[in-house]
Amino acid sequence: MFYKYRLVVCVEYKGTNYSGWQKNKFNKLISIQEVIENVLFKVADHKINIFCSSRTDKGVHSFGQIFHFDTYKYKSENEWLRKCNFILPNDIFFKWVKFSCIGFDSRKDSLARRYIYIILNGNYRSTFLYDFFLYYKNYLFVDLMLKASYILLGEHNFSSFKSSGCQSLSSKRNIFYINIFRKGVFIYFDIIADSFLYHMVRNIVSSLILVGIKSKSINWFKDFFYSGIRINCNIVKPNGLYLYKIYY
Repeated sequence: MFYKYRLVVCVEYKGTNYSGWQKNKFNKLISIQEVIENVLFKVADHKINIFCSSRTDKGVHSFGQIFHFDTYKYKSENEWLRKCNFILPNDIFFKWVKFSCIGFDSRKDSLARRYIYIILNGNYRSTFLYDFFLYYKNYLFVDLMLKASYILLGEHNFSSFKSSGCQSLSSKRNIFYINIFRKGVFIYFDIIADSFLYHMVRNIVSSLILVGIKSKSINWFKDFFYSGIRINCNIVKPNGLYLYKIYY
């Protein structure tokens, strides 16, 4: 009889060259999940399915994605870490590997998720940083965006900020923390919530940008939010979005 082990992994990745986290047979690009499962197969010598805390879209990056998997192959935490990182491509990296109780679920047991969206806001774009930040030339008034964003705090219906294709049964989410600040030419949108709807962060940022360039007012943002009706706000690109941390 084989003994089953459950391991939990924190992985960092650059999402530029992948179809997103989740496997999808209709995508031409390989997913991050597929790459990792292939590597784990080589190390464990048997098929492994992994389960993540928060699925990310094509082009979205991560500093702290968490996933778990089961295996019958015993190796120390350090051995799993070292052998997997040796095989993984340069844009995917395991930060740590830990043994867990068999009942732990990286998705269901998570309490909150933290995403950060970064905008390069200045006169010149960067060729080298294109994959990591959204370039936006028009000056953004951070104080207006921050004031508008406070409306989102707490538990609400976030239907206005979900994209078509969202499969969630409920649009209610609870935003615990939000902050928007500027450091030099970079603007950071920092959001923590119990979970997020499909494209929710990017739609929030897109709407706040309209306030930041004074194209729309804070009252417009408030009315739009409470209306529950989605409108086309030219959703921002995924390259500026990072899954930063999962809380347990």
